[in-house]
Amino acid sequence: MDPTTPQSFASPVVRAARFDDRARWNGFVEHHPHASVYHRWEWGELFRDVYGTRWCPLIAMRGNRVSGVLPLVRLSSIPFGTQLVSLPYFGHGGVIADDDDTYRALFAAARELLPAVGAVRAELRHAHAVPSEGMPTRDEKVLMQLALPDDPEILLKALGPKNRADIRRPEKEGLTAHLGGEELIPEFHAAYSSVMRDLGSPGHSARLFREAIRRMPDRCWVAVVRYQGRPIGGGFLAGMGDTLEIPCAGSLHPFTRLRGNMLLYWTILSEAIRRGYKTFSFGRSSLDSGTYMFKKNWGAVPVPLAYHYLLGEGQAMPELKPDNPRFAKVIAAWQRLPVPVATLAGPRIVRWIP
Repeated sequence: MDPTTPQSFASPVVRAARFDDRARWNGFVEHHPHASVYHRWEWGELFRDVYGTRWCPLIAMRGNRVSGVLPLVRLSSIPFGTQLVSLPYFGHGGVIADDDDTYRALFAAARELLPAVGAVRAELRHAHAVPSEGMPTRDEKVLMQLALPDDPEILLKALGPKNRADIRRPEKEGLTAHLGGEELIPEFHAAYSSVMRDLGSPGHSARLFREAIRRMPDRCWVAVVRYQGRPIGGGFLAGMGDTLEIPCAGSLHPFTRLRGNMLLYWTILSEAIRRGYKTFSFGRSSLDSGTYMFKKNWGAVPVPLAYHYLLGEGQAMPELKPDNPRFAKVIAAWQRLPVPVATLAGPRIVRWIP
């Protein structure tokens, strides 16, 4: 479209997105420079169908052209209250728009939506700059991203001798790495669920990952590391454009000495390069934490994450940090659960944790 046409100067009109907006929504997301795979329409329906959450997407139009989208998911629980989150579970999302007027229009519409859905706040997770004047903000976390070369050997040389030795060691110890789709979900989920129990956090259901692959088979895949026939680590991948994300991953702590995590990530990074991705997103971390240092060790650099809040009348920003003392006993109790119990109970709880 010619940017000088009258339609381009029209004020953005924001409304609730409908199912028949799905194609235009995803078309806008595919070409927006700040969009991630988490902005795609499929996630809202996926969370709704698997966890029973409410999908409340907002779309901004200038005439018949999309100028912005805001994927919102409604969550409600006793400890966290009722809130809208963009996007829960995977760390970032938020508004993407063509211009500041559209950003502000979507923010205003989200604020107006709060009482309509019984929410006390909206949490908008941005990995890019937005016109957020006056919005309460948290910025304790960063998104760790690695620029990928055109050849895995270039990356291998850049990692240094110690990292190269740690990458080679697992294969010498008999570990193997495997890439695939839905057929690897049971092995991935077995390792992932055990890791999440050890961390004291409920994990997602196997169905969530399975449905993601079924609905986005060209974007989602799985990596698994085995030792003596047993899965000891794995990662779930989701990509769009030139960026590949790893929202969920882990390796079993008792096998740390075998460096299975190094084989897991080297296999994933090599495959990402082979598939033509230019950026690998390791996900969010707190500065100088253990996960931050692990990701930095691969050459990843921090990208600011800003969580902006739209608050209902009389509301304050929530204190939802994992190190909040009131969560410590819950985390310790979860770590003592048998893995099968944690695996079964986890999805019933994690659905309400943003």
